[in-house]
Amino acid sequence: MKLFSLFLALLLFLPLLFNISACEKPVYDNSEMFDPSLSKLNSVNKLIEYSDSSANCKHIKIGTLEYGILVGSILRKRFYHGFSYYTFQENWLAVAAQASLGRALASPVDPNEILKFPYAGCSQQAIVMMRIMKEKNVPFRSVGFPHHYATELFFKNSWYIFDSNLEPKIKPKERKENNWKSSADSLKKFYRGGNQYLNWTFGNATPIIFGKPNADPAPHASIFQIITKFLSKILWIFPLLFLVYEYKIKALLIK
Repeated sequence: MKLFSLFLALLLFLPLLFNISACEKPVYDNSEMFDPSLSKLNSVNKLIEYSDSSANCKHIKIGTLEYGILVGSILRKRFYHGFSYYTFQENWLAVAAQASLGRALASPVDPNEILKFPYAGCSQQAIVMMRIMKEKNVPFRSVGFPHHYATELFFKNSWYIFDSNLEPKIKPKERKENNWKSSADSLKKFYRGGNQYLNWTFGNATPIIFGKPNADPAPHASIFQIITKFLSKILWIFPLLFLVYEYKIKALLIK
């Protein structure tokens, strides 16, 4: 039992020595507006401070449509496209769960965790956007397509779409949901790519799935990652504690 406990402790500790990600690091293809210098904005607070400072310099009122457009433009430059994932050192249980179940369980959903990376997937960028707007008391909701996620923000009794990930060329008035009639097909003209790519991304006559207003994105994934991240750091201690307990019991029996 002693050897088994030591072996189990070592087995549970070993993943913490490897800085291996669940997936390969995406490579920037120079087609996006990525600015590496903005990687210094590695927390929600820093990103908000930078956004507010930029808004003040440009005389943009915080919490307005113009502010939303400004934040969207900053996120375009802050990230390039590609999902970020935990490493074994950070959360090996989530990495193992993703490898076993084939789902993106090791892809961070905490905005502060996402901001540790220079790249992020569409849903991750949408999560960061929603978190900022939550701090500014701007109503928000997720916008789901067959193979893509974006965000809508509520200004002046209307919803406006924002998508820092795929960087559509869209004017402020064109963002208004009433102008594109809640139709994914009507949005395609603002995006780059051929018909095959756009139909795969947005669907073809496919209904859009709108999230519940002001709902926390991915709440179940968030709980899962918080728990697994904590357990990944401490699981190896339990076999050693069991070993100590076993020795104490034997010592008492001998007495």
